[in-house]
Amino acid sequence: MRVLFTTTPAPGHFHPLVPLAAAARAAGHEVAFATGKSMLPAVEATGFRGFPAGLGRDGDGDAEFLRIKESPRGLAPHGVEMDRVAIARVLYGVRTRRMVPDLLALAKDWRPDVIVRDSYEVGGAVAAEVLGVPHAALDTTPLYDMRPLQDLITEELALAREEAGLAPDPEERMLHRHLHLCCAPPGYLYPARYRPRTMRALRPMPFDRAQDEELPPWVAELPDRPTVYVTFGTITNRWVPGAFPALFGQVLAAFADEPVNVVATTDRDSDPAELGPLPPNIRVERYIPQSLLLPHCALAVTHGGFNTVVGAMDAGIPQVVVPFLGDHPDNARRVEELRIGRRVDPATLTPEAVRTAVTEVLGDRSFRENTARLRAELRDLPGPAEAVGLLELLAAGGSLPED
Repeated sequence: MRVLFTTTPAPGHFHPLVPLAAAARAAGHEVAFATGKSMLPAVEATGFRGFPAGLGRDGDGDAEFLRIKESPRGLAPHGVEMDRVAIARVLYGVRTRRMVPDLLALAKDWRPDVIVRDSYEVGGAVAAEVLGVPHAALDTTPLYDMRPLQDLITEELALAREEAGLAPDPEERMLHRHLHLCCAPPGYLYPARYRPRTMRALRPMPFDRAQDEELPPWVAELPDRPTVYVTFGTITNRWVPGAFPALFGQVLAAFADEPVNVVATTDRDSDPAELGPLPPNIRVERYIPQSLLLPHCALAVTHGGFNTVVGAMDAGIPQVVVPFLGDHPDNARRVEELRIGRRVDPATLTPEAVRTAVTEVLGDRSFRENTARLRAELRDLPGPAEAVGLLELLAAGGSLPED
């Protein structure tokens, strides 16, 4: 079986696909990724074949992409929340329509039996329908409420289907037609959440390592006191004006003279030196794989991206969330509702607000106990090997068994 994985060219979209791709390869199947050229080095560093397809991370100078990005509607005031209009126009719009022709051209020589995409890479769904092969979506934002976007998404997908020569799909069944993999413990989802018939739960398998990255040895030498991990992820620094270094610095200022170790990571494109001198209990690095670092921490202060929220959950540690973009506010609200952490409003962000939330979460054992219950749910879910079995079934022309 040939499995083609398609992904938006960003680590937060690519990384969740890697364990499933590795499981497919381990089962003897031929696996490749298709994504923007800017992401291919990361793909190849994991040992997978990569094909260039669609736009790169910054749009590769595409006029339509740049027009949307530079529009005053591209970001909400103060950059606190990415404008939903931009999400619809970019991810469901221009990226999808640029991706489809490249995937169809690729399929002439490397014909896939099944396509697996991150849930925001919709070009894979359109191309799969044109090719007549099944496809699966891996949902990495299961709480994100897409209903306010629905009219725009419908408009963009109709255009993409028309350009690809497909008939209208007003109910958008294409998105979930064959298999929808949801990487969340059941207790994290809202009971009333819409669940497509093809939805199956999949255990999140943290992956965030490129090549042979290891945990720095100095982590084991930190003083014997709680360690707090601070991250805004890989996207926030690029999309939120002032996120780095201003907002990042505000969060770190909460820990000056506090009896904790702080390990903060920016991203590979940001320079920690821009933060200026820091107290001796705070260490800032460009990048450390969080899957290696989180088990050594007592708490995480994060932006609320789903991969990071689930990573902290899998490590069994509570969190304080400062939400900025996309699904961050949804995850922050759920973190509070489930009492696995606290939310700090970025519009009123101060060091004092962060310090108060951190002190409460570290001082109340119930936050860690609630996290432990969700971790048990998470680890009881089917893993990538079971998901590969579903892909094999679809590729052979079968249908999903009753859930």
